[in-house]
This record gives sequence, C-alpha cells and structure tokens, in this order.
Amino acid sequence: MKETFLVLVCAFLSLGSGTVASETHARTLDDASWRADVTSTAQAIRDNHPRPFRTTTAEAFDLKLEGLLRDVPNLSDKAIIIRLVELVAMIDDGHTRLAIPRQHPEIGLEFGHTATAPPNFPALEFRQLPLAFEKFADGVFVVAASAAQSNLIGARVTSIGGKPITEALTAVAAITFAENVQLEALMGVDRLSLIEALVALGIGDSGEAISIGLVDRNGASKTVSVGALPPGPVEWTGASTGKHTLLRLKKPQDIFWSQYVANGNYLYMRIDEIADGEILLAEFVTKTLEMADRMGARLIIDLRNNYGGSADLNQTLVKSIIRNDRLNQYGRTFVLTGRRTFSAAQMLVNDLERYTRALFVGEPTGSRPDHFGDPKKIRLEHSGLTLRVSRLHWSSYVAFDDRDATYPDFPVPCMSVDFFAGEDPALNLAATLSATSLKALLRNALKRGDIHQLSRYTLDARRSPDTYQSDFSDTLLDLGDEFRARHDMETAGLAYEVGLFFYPEDEGLKAALGSLKPPHDGRH
Repeated sequence: MKETFLVLVCAFLSLGSGTVASETHARTLDDASWRADVTSTAQAIRDNHPRPFRTTTAEAFDLKLEGLLRDVPNLSDKAIIIRLVELVAMIDDGHTRLAIPRQHPEIGLEFGHTATAPPNFPALEFRQLPLAFEKFADGVFVVAASAAQSNLIGARVTSIGGKPITEALTAVAAITFAENVQLEALMGVDRLSLIEALVALGIGDSGEAISIGLVDRNGASKTVSVGALPPGPVEWTGASTGKHTLLRLKKPQDIFWSQYVANGNYLYMRIDEIADGEILLAEFVTKTLEMADRMGARLIIDLRNNYGGSADLNQTLVKSIIRNDRLNQYGRTFVLTGRRTFSAAQMLVNDLERYTRALFVGEPTGSRPDHFGDPKKIRLEHSGLTLRVSRLHWSSYVAFDDRDATYPDFPVPCMSVDFFAGEDPALNLAATLSATSLKALLRNALKRGDIHQLSRYTLDARRSPDTYQSDFSDTLLDLGDEFRARHDMETAGLAYEVGLFFYPEDEGLKAALGSLKPPHDGRH
C-alpha cells in the first residue's frame, strides 16, 4: 500500500512545476511546492496516525489526494489550502487537523494547547467576516461582531452566500476536523466566517463580500452584504448576556475556579483546562472538595469550555470523589458537559463515568469516548501551514466503544433564547436536582433508549461495595410494567430484558417478557 502511494505521488510530481499554471489565479507558491506540501501531509498522516482509516478507506483517501495533486495547477493558493483541509478532515479525528491560517486568529476557534505559527507568507492567510456565529438547537445566530456590525448580534442566520443555512453548514462540514456532530457544529459555524473558504466551497461568488440572510430579534427578515475585516486590531463586541454574569463566564483569566452558592447549597467548580495554573490543579481540587464537605454542599463540575490538556492530572479529582462517600452518590455530584468538552476533558468524563456516581447534565461531549490524541505538530516546508496528526489511541473503558459522544443523564439543549437572556439552564437544572434513586435513573434511561447508561447504572449497582448484594429485579419489573401500562411495549420489553440479563432465572421477568411476544402459530 505504501509503495502504491509513493508511485502515485511520484507520478504527479512529474507533471511539471510552473510557477503559475493558470492566468486566473495569482499564486504565492508554485505547483511543485504545493504538491510537495500536499504529499508530505498525506505521508505524515500515514506515518503517524495509529488508525487513519477508521471511518474512511485508504482508497477513498488516495482518490481525493490524486484529485488534488492533479488539480493544483488550476487552483488558487487558498483553494488548494481548502482542498488540503478537506483531505485531512477525511480522518474524522479532532486532533488530526490542518490549521487554516487567518488574518485574525484571535477571533477564530482555536483549541490547541500550543500556539499555531503563521504561514510562511501573509498572502496565505484567510480573511475574516466581521461576525461570529454559534449553532443552537433553534438555529444559527450571530453572537459577536465588530463594532460596526454590532447591530446584527442576536439575529438568526437563514442563508449565506445565497445558500440556505442548512446547505452552507453541510458544505463547511467537509473542512471540519470533527469526531461527531457536536464538534462539527462548533467548527462549522467558525468556518462560515472565513470569506475565502466559503468561496472555495461554492458558497458565494465573490471574495470581496458575502450576502447573509437574517431574521433580526424583532422578527424582521433582511439580507445584508458583508465584506471582510481589514488587517490590524479589531474592536470586537460580544453578545450581552443579561444583567448578571453567569458563573461560567466569571474570572475568564482563570483556567479553574470555584464558588460556593448558598441558594441551592452547591459548590460550583469550573475547569477550563486540564493543566496546572498559578496553583496546582490537584491542590485546587483538594481544597474545593474540602470546602464542599465543610458546607455539606453538592458538587457541580463544569467542563463545558474544556478542550483538554494533560489527562494525567485527572486522577486527583477522580480519586477524591471515589473516596468521598457523601459526594459519590447519585444526585450529589453533577458534571456539566457540552460540545467543547474534548480530549483530556473527555478522558476525565470517561473516568468519572466509570468509577463514580457523578451524573452528567447538558449537551453530549465534543469528542468520542474512544478517540485518538497526543498529536505531532508538523510545519509544512513550503507553505508553513501547521499540521497536527494524532499519534496515540486512547480507548475508553467500554470494549468496542462505538459511541460518538458521552450523552448526558439529563439532556439540556443549548437554546438561543437562553444564551441571549444570560440564562444557564444546564446549571439551573443541576442546582435543583436532589438525591436521585436508581429507579428514577433507570426510568429516564429507558425513556431515552440509552443502552449504555442502563448498563452503567446496573453494573454500578452490582459491583459497588454498598449495593452489590442488592436485588433490583423487582425494580426493572416494576419499570417494565409502568411502560406496559402506557402501551409502550418496546420500552417495557427493554426493561424486562435488562432485568433478565442480570437475573436470568427470575420467573417474574421471564413471564412478563414472554407475555409481550406474539403467540407462535406454527407459521415461518
């Protein structure tokens, strides 16, 4: 396979090395330089990634590579970059990515833990629209803008470049390095703000301005033509979030922070990076949990803005909760998750899910529980673009774990109305949830059809020192009967089947499941 790949590359490198093969595209790099960078990108993925073709095939990857090498003479520099980004994005790995160089990197989405250097030539940097977008459960909205465009903040986006917003999102998905739809949504709206990326993807036909269809906060529809920001400093305005500052937005300079909230008797712990700050993360965790115990408070851990860090530092928090009999109970410790919960933060979620009775509230995570990471950073020789390629496979604790995310025990979608009103429904829900019984958790998981959480709750009950002798066959029988009384036979059957998995000889469960099956009439 490697020999075939090298033959393919050599064949295309022999096609010529003219400085500009098309008069319609002013180019910074010649064909040979671009082909060399494209080739080294593909080879770096093959050489470093543990399993580059988990979700695609080597044949499909080579076909896209072949097409890009062939088309180089007819493409602009930025069109080549976008095509190269598409190639890397085929790996479907959030850690394997080619950074799109930007004139205004301070505005764009960046979740690397080391700085991304600018390219070798400023002409390769993509220009930025004066708008930032966010995808909520109820649509895509403008959430920040330059001072001159701040009147557009709060508007819902209906189209961009003449395409309905759903089509635009589908197009930019090709240049997201996303493991799941959560991360794809986060990265996709970021790509919508890069005017030349849109044009390269067939969204709009001008590199000077893009038409954007909007519905403003009064319900009025309009279309605006928006050009790129000029180089240099930008006066940037974010959305107003009401009269009070949300806990998750306080002290943004601190990578971790905590506060006791008397109204609700909980201790809020926000961790935005798995790293040591001015004090050690282990020291912060230890002191925070000691305070929670002094106050008799519940613990709410916010990982919604945590792109990861060093997973080795997760151990203090996980072990501290395991050892704390008061906090390690359903309804005493909650973890807030979302699309920005990624990498080492996902590994923290994995450990909390496996070893503790912490419950998860919010959105699904932005990473697969079973994922790749620890990328090698590579600077492409001719363009100076930054490529990162995963080198390690981090498996979750579930054998053959094919989940695309960790799904919360208590789902809370992100809605635009809450964002612009400065409300935090996920935190509000966690703050009001009290001690939660195993039966209530099983009931909710059955309603969602969440097989994984059903397994998690029941396995925890069977293996934990305080509950391993408990018989919960009657609990699952009662739940099955509840759903049966509502004429939800499918969910009732699932409850009985889960019960029989743990209690295969239980006559009540056998009879209940058997009565759901249609009588055998001898036909095949």
